[in-house]
Amino acid sequence: MRLRMMLGSLLLLPLLLLSVGPSFFPSTEIAAAVEPPTSCATQTQKCVKGLLFAYWVENGGVDRWGYPITDEFNESNMDGTIHRVQYFERGRLEYHQEFINTPAVVLPGLLGREQFAAKYPAGRPASVTGDQCFTETNRCMSGGFRLYWQQHGGAGQFGLPVSDEFDETASGQTVHVQYFERARFEYHPEAAGTPGEVTLGLIGSESLATKYPTGQPAAASGFAINVWANIKAGMPYPAPVANLAARVYVPDELAGTVTVIDPSSFQVIDRYPTGKTSHHVSPSPDFAHLYVENMGSSTLSEIDTQTGKLTRNIGAAVPYNLYFTTDGTKGIVAAEPNNSLDFYDPHSWNLIQRLPIPCSGVDHMDMSANGRYLIVGCEYDGQVFKVDTVAMRILGSVRVGGQPIDVKVSPDGALFYVANQSRNGVSIIDPIAMREVGFIPTAAGAHGLVVSRDTNFLYVANRVAGTISVIDFATQNIVNTWEIGGSPDMLQVSPDGSQLWASGRFNGDVYVVDTRPGQLMQRVHTGIAPHGLTYFPQPGVISLGHNGVYR
Repeated sequence: MRLRMMLGSLLLLPLLLLSVGPSFFPSTEIAAAVEPPTSCATQTQKCVKGLLFAYWVENGGVDRWGYPITDEFNESNMDGTIHRVQYFERGRLEYHQEFINTPAVVLPGLLGREQFAAKYPAGRPASVTGDQCFTETNRCMSGGFRLYWQQHGGAGQFGLPVSDEFDETASGQTVHVQYFERARFEYHPEAAGTPGEVTLGLIGSESLATKYPTGQPAAASGFAINVWANIKAGMPYPAPVANLAARVYVPDELAGTVTVIDPSSFQVIDRYPTGKTSHHVSPSPDFAHLYVENMGSSTLSEIDTQTGKLTRNIGAAVPYNLYFTTDGTKGIVAAEPNNSLDFYDPHSWNLIQRLPIPCSGVDHMDMSANGRYLIVGCEYDGQVFKVDTVAMRILGSVRVGGQPIDVKVSPDGALFYVANQSRNGVSIIDPIAMREVGFIPTAAGAHGLVVSRDTNFLYVANRVAGTISVIDFATQNIVNTWEIGGSPDMLQVSPDGSQLWASGRFNGDVYVVDTRPGQLMQRVHTGIAPHGLTYFPQPGVISLGHNGVYR
């Protein structure tokens, strides 16, 4: 929350927050773990859930892919790799951990290529020149098949053609078909002029019956993917900063400075001015810079990570927070006083687009597992918004009440956790339906969130209560509460996971908690109002900015 008053008023804020009554809050507290977004088909008695459900819904649903006909299970693919898969009547969907944080984290399986190779091991001679040809497969598309391919997702959905058009006879029926890597297209002249003129063949049902004549393998359980896998202890640091000495950078929003701490000694080793109302320190996608968001000065102070020194100030309207898309192509400034998300080119810092958000207090967010959208909270009117990071437009919203602050996606990418400060807990958001599906009471002033180094737990800073809650992602239960005192706000975890660092927003200190016994081990005095500190460098492949969110 941005601070508009002097320190005396700041110190009264915890008491004001405690006076907020619960009468208008949604009553969605969870008694058991919230399931990921799910849809079940009575026709097949099978359900699709999580990111597979999201992909299925966004890419045609039952009309395109048919109903689910298996549970999720682990399958060895043509190249010998093992993926969590689920069969549908017209295809197979797969999780791909190797493509985490990209649009390819869920893909249709190569059933078209597999089935064509099995049916026609000698191949089929080319018979049509076609309107659009591909050197990769030496095959072409024409007419209605080409149009369907172009209008319904192209190569991303169906892959490239692996055959020409031909008449195929099965079960006494002849159908005009063309095989693609991930599907089989069928032409039905009896449905000419309707959506059924071109359909996908029942390649999922056929392949399942052939591969598993006695039924599907045993259903798999647990998370299929892990969005946070690259931040685990022992994972490599980004190459450009792998050999840098660790430092903790602490912005002070009232002093307009950044304090630098050596975490090996817990000593302050540097301090320099940045700008008015310095809120967070955000690592860039290339890890070459840290950016300090100076909301009162409308600048981003750039720090060279190799030297740890300021290099320049960049103009940006009232930046409260700074994030980056998972592909690193956009910087997103949460311009809180303007209630907008401002998309920038992170190299030139030219403004790409300003997106007004119809709420009050837009400030914290997190990216989806495929990077295609973000979830952002509006602190002052209890709303949460979903925003397309490619088209830069609003996709939906939900009112959760209270004060939604920090946001983190679950390891499997299916749910979002939102610290809700004046409701004293964490809202759980279904990003497909955009609704609150659960609430975990933590303690007064739930504010900052960070994922543990083993990625099993979510740490919640309860700023008014002076505690840290530990939530188990698998069960959504609070498994520990650490009493540390003070006003813990934004959080960071040391690279080995043994320390949790927290800024004491109203006490002028940074707290260091030993995560093994959950006890306060150090206080480092840094100034008046320390806020979004970052511990740099850290393990991870990409930086999402904020106060050091890596994946």
